[in-house]
Amino acid sequence: MTLAGHTPSAELLSWRSEEAELSIAVDGGCLAYRHADVEPDVILGDFDSCGDISDIQTKFPRSEIHKLPDQEHTDFEKSVSWMMNRGVPKQLVILGGLGKRTDHCLSNLMTAARINPSVEVVFDDAHEYVRRITPCTSFLLNGRSGSTLSLLPMGKCEGVESSGLQWELQGVDFSWDGMVSQSNQCVADEVRVECQKGVLFAFVSKES
Repeated sequence: MTLAGHTPSAELLSWRSEEAELSIAVDGGCLAYRHADVEPDVILGDFDSCGDISDIQTKFPRSEIHKLPDQEHTDFEKSVSWMMNRGVPKQLVILGGLGKRTDHCLSNLMTAARINPSVEVVFDDAHEYVRRITPCTSFLLNGRSGSTLSLLPMGKCEGVESSGLQWELQGVDFSWDGMVSQSNQCVADEVRVECQKGVLFAFVSKES
């Protein structure tokens, strides 16, 4: 699923689209597909930031297009609802969900926090990799020894455990007004993080 935040590179978008069972452009995210010359399977949104709809239909003649006019919710929220009505996926990879406007970025993380906890939710871009962690979806990271990793909760998160980090966590409780783990370091080629209750996000820097 591609949103209208930082535009993913053509290489990242092409790779993620090829790997996906269903590639979805969400409104302004359609512009990234234009840039990469990749046709999405589905285009969703109220189409207030992606250009003329007839031009989109001409550019992407095989795409399934659905207008979602509800102004009470963001395009990301509407798109998640549309997707979940088709069935709960094992994984949701979001491109263009980070960067540009901070309010949009925070809103996207808040929306992602509410998605069915069994879904593996990923935000990916050129600068960082972000993965949601729930009691149903522990986090396993391979081959990133030396990378910076931060863990930030969405509300109260209990029983956080880790392995492969410089500062290990053993049964720690996180919260907005309590403890978080910022700028920890991966010291092993396999890093694992899990929690017993709540939602938190792992932020892995791709910067060297």
